Amino acid sequence: MKKEYLILVALIMILCAYLLFHKENKNNYVLPEITKIDITKITGLIIEKKGNPVEFIKKEKAWVVSDKKYPAESSSIEKMLDTLKKFKLSALVSEKEDLKRYDLDDENLILVKAMNGQKKVFEFTMGKTAPSFNHTFIRLTADKNIYHANGNFRSYFDKTLEDFRDKKVVEFKKNSINQIFIEKQGLSKTLVSRKGKKAGSINWRYDDGASADKEIISNLLSAVSFLKCEKYLSDNTKTKFEKEKPLYKIHLKNKGDINLSLFKTDSQDNLIGISSMNEYAFELSQFNAKEIQSNIEKLLGIVKKEENKD
Repeated sequence: MKKEYLILVALIMILCAYLLFHKENKNNYVLPEITKIDITKITGLIIEKKGNPVEFIKKEKAWVVSDKKYPAESSSIEKMLDTLKKFKLSALVSEKEDLKRYDLDDENLILVKAMNGQKKVFEFTMGKTAPSFNHTFIRLTADKNIYHANGNFRSYFDKTLEDFRDKKVVEFKKNSINQIFIEKQGLSKTLVSRKGKKAGSINWRYDDGASADKEIISNLLSAVSFLKCEKYLSDNTKTKFEKEKPLYKIHLKNKGDINLSLFKTDSQDNLIGISSMNEYAFELSQFNAKEIQSNIEKLLGIVKKEENKD
């Protein structure tokens, strides 16, 4: 019995020594050194998935995307550049090329290239987010190993061209507007702002002198002052709609003129729009469309049939 006990103790000691050695040996590596990336010098980004690249180019202070030079959403660009600025490896995950396990195979990986003119500044491929949700699996160029990079950033790059486009179609400050023209199918009204007796207060009146509901006007201006579309229509569609009669029309005056025209779609809940502040025709979300329609109709004094039912 004593002999068996000693053998058991010896086996435990051997196992502990093996585990300790294995752990030390596993961590006995040096991570590749990533040179800090100066994002102010990055003038281009290429994001490629399944062989389909999306290219961004910096033009002065703004970014455009694709050869069509669509304005790119600034927050998307900022998140990608910030990822590159903070890019840091934290651990070696695997020396085996088990790429599918980490979504680093050709079907799932995302290739990222940061450019300065025609010069490549940095390149890497990313896979899925690690189970910790604090790291992302990546590979470096000419390095077969798989690493943890700090941060959960795949979602910043895993987007379509449409997702990367700037969806803002109208933008202005509410208090800058001093005149509003609204129209629906031939029925129109003009509203003019005037300074109230109290400092900073504004009163709105129709052009016939009748007072207007400030809350409804405020709601309408809020709905369109920073208006984003749900998606864009195909290029050159705006020219077609400019020749058609809109269902709703809004003309705003401040230092300049802002025009927004809305048209019917096959769906009653969606509207197509064109704006003097955007080069492309677009489709609004159901929420935004209903919000704008409702406030215009209230200001025009339109009462819907369903509201008349007893």
